[in-house]
Amino acid sequence: MSDQKGKRLKKYSREARENLPPRRITPRSIEIIDIIRRYRIIPTSMIVRLVDGDMRTTERHLQNLYHQGLVNRFAFPASYYPTEFNYYLDDKRSLALLINAGRDADKLDNEVVLNNREKQYAEITMGKQMIKMQGRLLHLHHELMISRFHYMLEKACLKSGNKMKLSGFYQGSQLWNDIEVRKVAANSVGTLTETDELETLPHRPDAFFALQFPKRIGADNTQYFFYEADRKTTSIKKMQKKLRTHFHYVVKQKKHLNDYGVKRIKAVLVESIEDHWTNNLRIAARHPIVSGSKPSPLFWFTTSDVIFERPLNVTIKSAQKEVPVYLEKPEIVFGKIWATPTDDAAQPVFQSLIE
Repeated sequence: MSDQKGKRLKKYSREARENLPPRRITPRSIEIIDIIRRYRIIPTSMIVRLVDGDMRTTERHLQNLYHQGLVNRFAFPASYYPTEFNYYLDDKRSLALLINAGRDADKLDNEVVLNNREKQYAEITMGKQMIKMQGRLLHLHHELMISRFHYMLEKACLKSGNKMKLSGFYQGSQLWNDIEVRKVAANSVGTLTETDELETLPHRPDAFFALQFPKRIGADNTQYFFYEADRKTTSIKKMQKKLRTHFHYVVKQKKHLNDYGVKRIKAVLVESIEDHWTNNLRIAARHPIVSGSKPSPLFWFTTSDVIFERPLNVTIKSAQKEVPVYLEKPEIVFGKIWATPTDDAAQPVFQSLIE
């Protein structure tokens, strides 16, 4: 997009207001802002596929919203040039626009907007003070992993022809709870066992969502899941502790009944980034310290690098382009790609979320 004098607008910083072409805030603009709000942080490639209509038109709206200061963006530095833009909200004016458009003010998270403004993610694009930003980079990659999973669920349900509906996807501090469990310690021979001492552990899933199946009859027509995005940044022991917390929260103490108001959690989904590491996590979930003498079918594992990120050749804007398969075929998330600890074989029997 260029201004009235034919000059191209700045790409990595905002243009002066007097140089911007006159553009209105349209229903498409509101839809874009609302998508960014729901996803928290989301790349251009997902936004243009979530908004109905021409991709180029949506890209122009994104650029306009950015230069007006209503949305912000960053791109991860790369060897030769930054990657695609990732959008987020850091200005309360955007929330005001959503409220004026009829969105429920009680569902708009002011805290997230304020936190984004404080973190100044936009500075990442040009590599400013990168050493000081390593923690933020890890956090952003983690958030985008959650957004990718959210996108696949939403798009796959839309493509299903009303066979499935994503009736809720939640993340952040609204999911935070605590649970009291027995402490774990190593005995004289190094085996981990439970002690009589109690400790309080945080139960903080990366996401909670519900899949609804309108054509199914009975209690099974809505199923609930926790989701964990694992980027191989922690140890096996810490992951076992996290899984153990899930097991006690859901199976032993059934705290989801009061905290979430649902009768059953079908699975805790764990998505990791490398196939070998994912299988290590699956095997680690078999340890008695996680769920006792019998490995629990509560945990389902899959690997994003070999499944969701597989390259696919498509035609976009009359040109051939290679994109990750999840963008064009999000229904892959419902395929038989999930393995549980109950199968100890090197090649486990894979399961589907919708069967």
